[in-house]
Amino acid sequence: MTTEISIEFEKTSDELIRLISSISEEQFNEIPFDGSWTAAQVGDHLLKSYGLIKVLNGQAVETRRLPVKEIETVKKIFIDFDAKYKSAENLFPTNEPIEKEKLLSELHKRIGQIKEVIQIKDLTETCVGVPFKGIGELTRIEWLYVILYHTQRHIHQIKNILKSLESIVNKES
Repeated sequence: MTTEISIEFEKTSDELIRLISSISEEQFNEIPFDGSWTAAQVGDHLLKSYGLIKVLNGQAVETRRLPVKEIETVKKIFIDFDAKYKSAENLFPTNEPIEKEKLLSELHKRIGQIKEVIQIKDLTETCVGVPFKGIGELTRIEWLYVILYHTQRHIHQIKNILKSLESIVNKES
């Protein structure tokens, strides 16, 4: 269980960092189309969502069910790229321009903290006090998959933003 999430999270977080690093400063805060976030805002949203580290390091109790029971449910929610969801208000990104290097530095820090949880915490315990909307309380392993699939969802979104920005540049050429 620990090995699988460790490998998957490493792969996904590396892809996120590579993707954000590859974006030009000019495109980083550019809005690709009406109603869209910028690539920078998606990164800011992910950084805020990584505040789940508090839940992962918070109070937890022994789980009285299969600790991985909700992983498929979580996957169906986040990996359905056609479904549109409204972000929790506390995870809304800023409307101010975002400095790419500062965001990358903060993402590296949070990702490191999440990796530490994977290595040292009992992933089968249930985190208490913060239920996942529509499901309820999750185990650490399930919360880690929330982070993983949520990140994958937004990597997909950033790639779409970049494609949109590229098509704008190509039309202007």
